[in-house]
Parts: sequence; structure tokens; C-alpha cells
Amino acid sequence: MMRWRDAGTLLVVLWMVTGCPSEFGKEGRVAKAVHQDTLELVRKYCDQKTYDELCGGGKENTPECIRTCG
Repeated sequence: MMRWRDAGTLLVVLWMVTGCPSEFGKEGRVAKAVHQDTLELVRKYCDQKTYDELCGGGKENTPECIRTCG
């Protein structure tokens, strides 16, 4: 059986999460922060010459640029 304190805590958490879609929703600040942190963890860095060759001139979203430089 769930204790009253645990039930109250759960209700407060649910109230906060559902009441603040600007913070916790799909496009909320928390979701954007998590996405940015994830990108920084998996991002690979290239030297400037390699980046200019593979990603310069609007080629930032090509498979070669993403695979090599992230």
C-alpha cells in the first residue's frame, strides 16, 4: 500500500510536470537543454581546414560532414 507522503509527493510532481509544458514539454526548455547536452557529448571536433573542406559553403548537413566532424 502506498504511503500518504509518497502519494502526496507523486501528486506534486505530476502537477508540476503537467502544469508546465513550456518547461517539460516536447519543445520545453528542459527538453532543449537535454538535447543540447547530448549533442555536445557525441559531437566530434575537426580542425579548421578539415571543417572548411567538408562542411563549409552550406554543407553542414551532408553525411561526410556529420560523420567526420559531427
